[in-house]
Amino acid sequence: MSNTNRRQINRAGLLACLPVIVTLLGMSPADLQATNGDLLGLSEALSSANRELIDLTEDSRDGTFWALGANGSSAENHLVYHLSRDFTTMLGTVENPHPSGSIAESNMSLNRGIAFHDPTGKIFVLSLTGMRGQQGYSVKAVDGDGNVDPGFSFSIDLSAEDGASLYSLSYDIVSGQFWTLDINRDLALRIGLDGNISRSFLLPGKVSEESMIRGQGLSFDSESLSLYVSYGNILDEGPSKIIQMTTEGLVIDGQLAANRTGIEIPLGQVPEADLRGITSYLVGPGQNRFAVIGGSGRIYQLEQVIPEIIPPNELSCRLSVTGQVILSWTNNGSGPDGAYEGSIQLLRNGVAFDAIPGSRTSYVDSTPVNGPSSYSLRAAEDGSFGEAGCACSTVVGPGGVINWATSPTGGCYDLTLVPENEKIYLTDNSTGTISILEEDLSEVEDDSFPSPWANPGGIAFIPAIQLGFPPQLYEDFIAIANTSDNRLRLASLANPESGTTISLRFPAAIDNPVIGGLTYIPATQNFVATEKSTREIYIFRNNGSLVRSCSPPSLFIDVDIASGVTYDPIRDTFLTGFQDGVVRELYTTGPPGTCPLTAPSFEISMEAVGTAYAQADHLGGIQISENTLLLCLPGNGTVFRTLLFPFGPDFTRGDFDRDSDVNVTDAVSIAHYLFLQGPAPVCMDSADSNDDGLLDISDPVYLLFYLFIGNSPPPPAPFPEAGIDPTFRDNLGCQE
Repeated sequence: MSNTNRRQINRAGLLACLPVIVTLLGMSPADLQATNGDLLGLSEALSSANRELIDLTEDSRDGTFWALGANGSSAENHLVYHLSRDFTTMLGTVENPHPSGSIAESNMSLNRGIAFHDPTGKIFVLSLTGMRGQQGYSVKAVDGDGNVDPGFSFSIDLSAEDGASLYSLSYDIVSGQFWTLDINRDLALRIGLDGNISRSFLLPGKVSEESMIRGQGLSFDSESLSLYVSYGNILDEGPSKIIQMTTEGLVIDGQLAANRTGIEIPLGQVPEADLRGITSYLVGPGQNRFAVIGGSGRIYQLEQVIPEIIPPNELSCRLSVTGQVILSWTNNGSGPDGAYEGSIQLLRNGVAFDAIPGSRTSYVDSTPVNGPSSYSLRAAEDGSFGEAGCACSTVVGPGGVINWATSPTGGCYDLTLVPENEKIYLTDNSTGTISILEEDLSEVEDDSFPSPWANPGGIAFIPAIQLGFPPQLYEDFIAIANTSDNRLRLASLANPESGTTISLRFPAAIDNPVIGGLTYIPATQNFVATEKSTREIYIFRNNGSLVRSCSPPSLFIDVDIASGVTYDPIRDTFLTGFQDGVVRELYTTGPPGTCPLTAPSFEISMEAVGTAYAQADHLGGIQISENTLLLCLPGNGTVFRTLLFPFGPDFTRGDFDRDSDVNVTDAVSIAHYLFLQGPAPVCMDSADSNDDGLLDISDPVYLLFYLFIGNSPPPPAPFPEAGIDPTFRDNLGCQE
């Protein structure tokens, strides 16, 4: 079962079981001893197949709530709903002050946010209105009886805010203005009653204009006088937590950015990924909670507990190329730069495994657990540890994320790596451009390459190829496919205007073939492409004539090929992306029409990169880069670098203690590690005596047979001399 499916089942189970558990215990959700982020209750009072909610706000006069329908597609979906303090009863409805418009005339208003205005007791509604192509954001006020107050209507001036997309509305009692989120540019905006923007700051984690932060909920808290924003990064399905920020911001690199306080509320117990508006509210002195709207129309109530010791926040975890987990975070202690007086405890999958000084802000887990892992931290100031903070998750082993970057153009179709200059070239057929990144995914000054086509698609590096008669040698070229037809343009890296064009001759039975991924086999000078409609791999000679087409036998796998394909010269195989989000290794030759799966099969799941691959055609180009795999996701315009196999130095198989001598001590040390919690091997691969990709009882047994029983086979290579691992595609690695 995939992690995504398991997560969905867990969420559905939690949603169904919560009311039953509370009833069986004979108590209300408020009676439970709650911790930060606990799901205390849910309301289905407004959930309906015909209703979609977008935002909610608390009425400060009596503690009731107002919820806003999402759009004007129906009268029911356009109303403002009045809910009781416990969210269980609909007290009434109010007509939306914005006209619903007409779908037929393409001027349907799209509701975006609602806020209660304490000084007047009116409800302010933010909506995107107007004819398509001429839409603008406006705010109108209405009282509890549905009477519109024109004196408080205003349009938001976004003339200097290209690409803004506003969601949520919340009133700031200190400034007397409103806050909203610009989710396209990841900004928090403060807007006056004249419609002008008085403050704008970047949300935390916004590393570039193109980087994406998920979440569209915002709430000003009148108790703490701070902002709360639902927050998640590109690896999340949706918001993963609610973070607290000051309303002042701070200047970073000359730009105003959000200033986090360290307070976070995890959203892991909410059984939906599609989360909308949020609002904070008090249920007693110092007792704060959050209401969160789900895409289903359900409203979830979460506990917020402000811990005495605020744990480290902004925790991130990623893999190194050697398969280690690198953690980094921000401290919130009482000492200089947030250092804690005591230590920081690290938890992996909920179990403490190490403690470090309270001033540390990073850690490397050199012996992680293979597969999905969750990390969290808690800190001590006076000797006792506080609560653990929000967790980060990663996948250890092949498919784990090393780093990622958004495409400079915001989209990507395919990619290729040029080893000579260590640059990655990305095609974006939506913008008709080719952009460039460094091999480590950092930006480059010269970040573009002229595209020969209006719709560039597959792309491949050509180190050398001979074309024409008499043969002419072309060196250091890039082949770029046109998605409008079957042509390839070979453009020189040194002089992009020079080159030649090749037409790939697909079978006549394919109407209007569309090239997906593209790669090149230097030894045979063959082009390899995936085709979008047939979902097959096609191999062409350098003159464009077809050699063969193939796909894996459906007897072994009944999943269509997606788009990406890359050639591995070390193993003479293809790595190919499939529509189930898995990259599989295929033989380059086989029976007619087939590219068999390699045996033993090697495949890696792309679940670690999020869910964008799950959309049709959204697992894009792939490219081998040493021991990592570069992956382009058209679904969110992002390039990921994931682990293909752990990288490490030369080693001798069976040499557990790495003393250059394989003997009985090594066999005993392996057994001690496996069964008596002995020291872990620095080089996991060296302990894999039989090279089956696993560390288990067979490894010391295999080594003992070799050492003491005649004619027993020796450990596989590298043995007896040190060397690299010829069967490197496993979950093991070797550290320096």
